[in-house]
Amino acid sequence: MLGFLSKQVSDESLMLKYQRGDSRAFEKLYHRHKDPLYAYLYRSHVDLGVIEDIAQETWMAVINSAANYLPSAKFRTYLYAIAHRKLVDFWRKNKYDKMIDRVDGAGEQLIETLSDRRANTANSADLSMDLLLALESLNKEQQQAFLLKESGFTRIEIARVTGANEETIKSRLRYATGHLRRILEVQYAD
Repeated sequence: MLGFLSKQVSDESLMLKYQRGDSRAFEKLYHRHKDPLYAYLYRSHVDLGVIEDIAQETWMAVINSAANYLPSAKFRTYLYAIAHRKLVDFWRKNKYDKMIDRVDGAGEQLIETLSDRRANTANSADLSMDLLLALESLNKEQQQAFLLKESGFTRIEIARVTGANEETIKSRLRYATGHLRRILEVQYAD
């Protein structure tokens, strides 16, 4: 019975308990959010070592700023906003402004590789790989808006996480969806 009740405690309540010194509350928060956060970072197409670093930096930022935490938004929005800033800092530091010009191991542009490959639509692994390649062709702002939307965030929450206004997020999502649709339609037109 107690296990059922502990699942009902909100993330915000857990963070406030952690703020007051309850380390078990942080453990619960961490276990609730570590895998979805890691999956979000993983879909950002950064190598695993960097993903682990950014995830660790994000959780350390939560720990270090616990004393100043105010539940003005959902804890998940707060957490992903920190992760987003860490990711953007990484991109800026490493000049990842646009991914459109990325190339594969053979020196071919990824978008061209995607268009030229013929995949079996019944093979979900191929579809997943094609979607990942298509995501890489988006600019970073569109990519992050799309990934946050796919992680279950609303436009308002995405705006809070990224620091953009809701209309900008709406545009980014529209452009991202249209771009992905065009790329995948070319791939799977047969």
